Parts: sequence; C-alpha cells; structure tokens
Amino acid sequence: MDELKKHFIAGVLCGAFLMATTSVFASSVIEATNFPSKVTFFLANGLSKEVQLQEGEEVINYNNKAYVPLRLFAESSGALVKYTQASPETDNKHKIDVHYVAEKALSEQTSNAAGNKPLEDSRELQLQDMLVISLLPHIQEKLAEVYADVITVPPVIHPGYVNVKSLERVAALRGFDFLITIDAQPIVGPHIPVGEDELTYRISPAGVELKNFEHLRGPNKDDFLPNYQNLLK
Repeated sequence: MDELKKHFIAGVLCGAFLMATTSVFASSVIEATNFPSKVTFFLANGLSKEVQLQEGEEVINYNNKAYVPLRLFAESSGALVKYTQASPETDNKHKIDVHYVAEKALSEQTSNAAGNKPLEDSRELQLQDMLVISLLPHIQEKLAEVYADVITVPPVIHPGYVNVKSLERVAALRGFDFLITIDAQPIVGPHIPVGEDELTYRISPAGVELKNFEHLRGPNKDDFLPNYQNLLK
C-alpha cells in the first residue's frame, strides 16, 4: 500500500511539472506564417546574389514584418556566423557571433557564391579609391554636421559605402580643376544605415570645396534595433 502511495505521489508531481513547463513554453510561443519570398542581396562590391531558400530556411511573417534566418542573411552578405550553446560562461544565453571578413575576402566570397568572376583591380579603380580616401575627412565633417540633429553620435563613412557617380574636368585638357559627385551612405554602430547623401566637390590646386549637397534619405527608425534606438534623437 505504501509503495502504491509513493507511485501515486510521484505521478502527481511529474504531471504537475509537465503542466508547469508546458505553460512556460506556451507563453513563449510566437505565431508566425510562412512568407514565400524571393530574396536577393545587393552587395557593396557591385555584385548581387539571389538566395536559394532550402527547407527549414523559410522567410516568415510575424507582426507584419518579414524575418530571414540569421545565418542565411549573414553568410549571404559575406559574414561568418559562429554559434555557442548557452552556458554559465555566456550568462546562460545562446551566443551568436557574426564576423564580417576583410573587403578582399568578401569580394571573392560573394562573387564566387553568385557564380560571377571576382572583380579585377585596375589602375582606374586604384586611383578612384585613393581619391575617395582623400575626401573622407571632408565627407565626415559635412555629414557629422548634417546628422547632428537626428542622431546622438557622428556617423561613420566607410570607403566601401562611397560611390563615385561622376567625375568631370572643368578646365581644358591638363587643367587641374575637377568636379566629382559622390554618393555616400553613412553608418553607425554595427553597420546600421543612417541615410544616403549626394555631395559634389571641386578639387583644384586651391584645395577641396563643397559645391553642392543633397540629403536623399534617412534615418529610418525601423533600421535601428530596440537596443540601438538610443542612437536616435
């Protein structure tokens, strides 16, 4: 009789535990719907990659927002993802590290993945990149001023996010007077896009002069994750 009583009590405790854990899991369940999509990544190096979604990598819709699996998104944009299971060393939280590789490796990785030949370096590309680098302090100064009223930190201008739209020699042949128009996309924090701007500079022996500026877009609040909303004013 005592043995039967023990089994009964154990069964009640086990059932209570399962009910408790079930209620905990149920409270964290997210109801989402499958969201059939064609996903294409347009990369900073001028390449594009259409992602072939496999089973278990579906895009889902939750609360009117589309969600792409993190590893698929990161690796398709040229990053490497490392996952570490939750443990006391990680404060009992799952640890996900996203590593963006160097620009050259990124170009090779994304171009190979897209089935395209990697971009070849050229004298023209080298000179253009050097020109962009020389203009970075001027671009940084202007955009820090432009975005001072909308974000709490100065935006960062990465050379890979600056595109030369046009380059014109103002004077006659061998006249050292140029107009260059560039498109800049500043970022903050972990590569959060702040906006897009078009700047035209005059470069001559007299120095560098900003001739025209146009703010095209941004910042967009939806681009900032909740823990980075404090960067917005």
